[in-house]
Amino acid sequence: MNGNRLTWIRGLVMGLLLALGGVAAHGAAAQSDPADAAGAFTPAPCMFEGIDLGLGTLDGAALGFECGYVVVPLRHSAPDGATIRLPVAIRRAPGGAADPLLLAQGGPGGDAFEVFSLLVPNTPIAATRDIVIFNQRGTPYAEPALTCPETDAALADILAADAEEGERLYDEALAACHDRLLREGIDLSAFNSLENAADVPLIAQALGYDEYNFYGVSYGTLLGLHLMRLHPEGLRSVILDSVAPTDINFITQASASETRVFAEVFAACAADAACNTAYPDLEARLVALVRQYDDTPVSLTLTDPETGQEYDTTLDGRGLRSVLHQLLYVPRMAAVLPRLISDIEAGDLRYLEAMWPLLVFDQLVAEGMYYSVVCAEDADIDVAAVPLDGLRPDIAATTADELRTIVDTCTRWQVQALPASVDDPVVSDIPTLLLSGRFDPITPPAFAEAAAAGLSQATNLVDPTAAHGVAFQSECVNSIIVDFLANPQATPDSSCLAAGEPLAFVPPGAVTLPLLAEVNQLKPRVLAVFGAAALLLLVVLSPFVVWPIAYIVRAFGERRVERTAEDRRARRLSQGLLLAFGALAFVFGVGLLFFIIRTITDLTMATALALPASAAPLLWLPLVLLLLLVGAVVTLVLLWRRPGSGSTLGKVYHTLVALCAVALLVLIAAEGLLLPPL
Repeated sequence: MNGNRLTWIRGLVMGLLLALGGVAAHGAAAQSDPADAAGAFTPAPCMFEGIDLGLGTLDGAALGFECGYVVVPLRHSAPDGATIRLPVAIRRAPGGAADPLLLAQGGPGGDAFEVFSLLVPNTPIAATRDIVIFNQRGTPYAEPALTCPETDAALADILAADAEEGERLYDEALAACHDRLLREGIDLSAFNSLENAADVPLIAQALGYDEYNFYGVSYGTLLGLHLMRLHPEGLRSVILDSVAPTDINFITQASASETRVFAEVFAACAADAACNTAYPDLEARLVALVRQYDDTPVSLTLTDPETGQEYDTTLDGRGLRSVLHQLLYVPRMAAVLPRLISDIEAGDLRYLEAMWPLLVFDQLVAEGMYYSVVCAEDADIDVAAVPLDGLRPDIAATTADELRTIVDTCTRWQVQALPASVDDPVVSDIPTLLLSGRFDPITPPAFAEAAAAGLSQATNLVDPTAAHGVAFQSECVNSIIVDFLANPQATPDSSCLAAGEPLAFVPPGAVTLPLLAEVNQLKPRVLAVFGAAALLLLVVLSPFVVWPIAYIVRAFGERRVERTAEDRRARRLSQGLLLAFGALAFVFGVGLLFFIIRTITDLTMATALALPASAAPLLWLPLVLLLLLVGAVVTLVLLWRRPGSGSTLGKVYHTLVALCAVALLVLIAAEGLLLPPL
């Protein structure tokens, strides 16, 4: 697949799936005044962008955060040497709390602010203690940030190229990023997990906390385990979500994890009577699709969700499998996958074209940080020794190439390897809550079991419906976290996990609506479209008030205009067509809004970008509206040609309503809603 490697790398870095932005890198600053001393905190406006709602931005301040930077040593072995700055955001609990919860994102290289600043404030966790979100060294908004705009600049060429040429272009862009970082004076070997872990207690101390709780997701759990082993002072409790143990190389296990998660999805569907009836033999069908796409790749157009720019690319079998695997990071995607496979078999690729860009155009992944960490800690891979037994054949066929890609890249990245002791299991008595999702595509529950073996006060839980990133996704898990933080020494009540609703698979009759992707993300463009449609609809509905009033005025007026029966019939026909258009447009608008609200409150259907099957009849209305509008416009032209069919002012108003009806239908067509679903 064109751009397959870029998608694969960025997919590994996704702790949680959200569209992100980018920042520039800066060189490491030398200590020069007290504000630059290690351990200093400097307040600053919130650096992360928040959500643009069109009429205003829901930024950090609006979400209740205080922001700033904490200075830490570039090398903790040289505390008086060069320093770097880490961005932090603090949301105070209403009553205050002695021990905050520090939140670390995954990756390595992911942005914590764009995820946690939106998820956590709406949970009961934020009501009980201070929340501290920080971006790790080298990640976006940190100074320096090891982002690679070179790979983003090459993206169009990578997507348009064939697989071999795409690999070459990506390698060239990554090499350019590496060389630029070195020219800027960046010590890439200082951006590793050990230095990263040593930053965390300094952040807590700089903010005035003697004791704190730590939450990490994905790579953040590996960071947390290093923290528990090397810097346990002041660490009250730890939550490890989607666990990456120190003694398991997640990269060498990536193919096994991929095989496992597809098998889990297929088994869950087979165990569900309705799903098994609707989508039988899923594994064989996916394998057949991979072969089909390898033989005959398909062309796709991907749209950058931030810029709106379109990119042409092709999708082969290996790429299809890779994209489906990466999509399983998204919550509830396991419930969507059977329907998605069925749609792809039918040639319906709208869902892929809507969702794949969220992987490809994820620009706030600091790829320089990713490679600096991975190459220092996990690049000691003997490709020939990685077992292929138990892997699905199509996955096994690509495993060696993918691992060699990492090894070759790390050979060029040139960072100092960490000591072998970093791979030792962590032994600790710090109270720890470990969370896993049954459908996690990269850190399976077995990883948490391995990590828990050395933790004497560990509670290890598996959410039977979750994917990657279990916390902050449901009331059940949030209540478990609240209980754990209130008393880490006690086992939290997790009975809600077993009592929860099983995974509800998307039925075959659900109606895919790509527009929901923008609705889910609160894109300003789609909000503007809905606003414009509402205004146009008000004008189109105005004849229900204006024309009856005009009729009464004419009926009781002193001077009545005599018209022929033919003129009256022509006017009434034209008015009737516009009134019918307005009534049905109102039904369509209200009905569509009802189904959209119903969908976005259902996490599975929102993930599927689909309306329920009961919405299908509603989506035929735009075609009826088109027929009515054609008739209304034709009769309006005839009215203008008949002098006795009405006053000039009445015809001007009539024309205005018709033009607004045309504009409304154009908006409906622009959103892909004019033709009914097939």
